[in-house]
Amino acid sequence: MHTYQVGLEDVRFYAYHGLSPEERILGNWFVVSVQVIKQVDSNSFAQIDQTFDYGLIYGICKEVMTDPVDLLETVAASISNRLKLTFEGLASYEVHISKEQPPLGMTGGKSRVSLIEHLD
Repeated sequence: MHTYQVGLEDVRFYAYHGLSPEERILGNWFVVSVQVIKQVDSNSFAQIDQTFDYGLIYGICKEVMTDPVDLLETVAASISNRLKLTFEGLASYEVHISKEQPPLGMTGGKSRVSLIEHLD
């Protein structure tokens, strides 16, 4: 048995998530990373339906990021719910979302939310 993993790393989206009115008006850059994992009997893949299509993962992230919500936790949960509905055989996944320059008066850094679930 092999562990098979597909993911997207550090995909940037401009979106309008946040609690403050300014965040909903001005928006911000967000960085999304997603990993999906399943157990497979072989490491030979001949067709896209045998794998996780990272194009579908990107489409899920892009769609979820366009709907403004207050919390990054809500964004991560929406992405995770869509992953579970889209991919059969999903053993686990990780969703990481960072907000660049959160309005906290910081001179650098990011805020980050992660949602990790093992479905086995």
